[in-house]
Amino acid sequence: MMKKITAFLSKPIVIGLLFVMAVGLLLGTGVSGTRAALTYYSPTYQSRLQLSRIGVSLLENGEVVSYRDYDANGKWDQTNNNDQNDGKLLESLLEENETFVIGKRYPEVLTVRNSGDINEFVRVVVTRYWMDENGKKITTVSPALIDLRIINEDVWLHDTEASSAEREVYYYRDLLRTDANNRDTKPLTDSFKVDAKLQAHKSVKEEVVDGKKKTTITYTYDKLRFCIEANVDAVQEHNAQDAIHSSWGKRVQVQGDQLSLGA
Repeated sequence: MMKKITAFLSKPIVIGLLFVMAVGLLLGTGVSGTRAALTYYSPTYQSRLQLSRIGVSLLENGEVVSYRDYDANGKWDQTNNNDQNDGKLLESLLEENETFVIGKRYPEVLTVRNSGDINEFVRVVVTRYWMDENGKKITTVSPALIDLRIINEDVWLHDTEASSAEREVYYYRDLLRTDANNRDTKPLTDSFKVDAKLQAHKSVKEEVVDGKKKTTITYTYDKLRFCIEANVDAVQEHNAQDAIHSSWGKRVQVQGDQLSLGA
């Protein structure tokens, strides 16, 4: 039995959440969804050893927008399709009858919380992309035009090796504990905007109508939708260095209650 217990404790307990935001620029429609996936979990040993429960939540502008917690009944309590906000971001972005403005910066403070009963390390994978009116992903418009401003870069460590123009990976340096004063990360972001450079995506047509020159400008982004995904993962404190490598494929160094990137 002791060998089984030791083997279980050496394996990673990892949970993940996917929060999707999509807002239509001119269509006035959005695409949204949530997804959660467990990388490793043994219900038999979890029940037998009565280990503390693991959980993680994403906060948007100070409010929990989605979560995934292992509850006292041995089940996952999480945001799902029956929840009111369904894990959607930017639900309160605009006031009633307000129109989204390209180039305007909007508040978007994203924070991660340890909502379980076990200390943990977390990472966030941010993905930005564009979709057409049919929900098909396109690559002709740069993801960089979706400007999600990253802050607190001293504690949110950017994994440049795993990042690309569309996908960026951030590890939180400090261990998230279960006490109220140390369970929240510092914000990863503080705001976002769709860069005004998007307006350069246009076509100009000049013609003569009734002897007069007529110029028609068509903006090619009229039927595009911008999307931001924030994928949140958590791993238990115990054996975190090996657990992170096993689950996320990243070599990190863990010393005490802090991690650093590198071999």
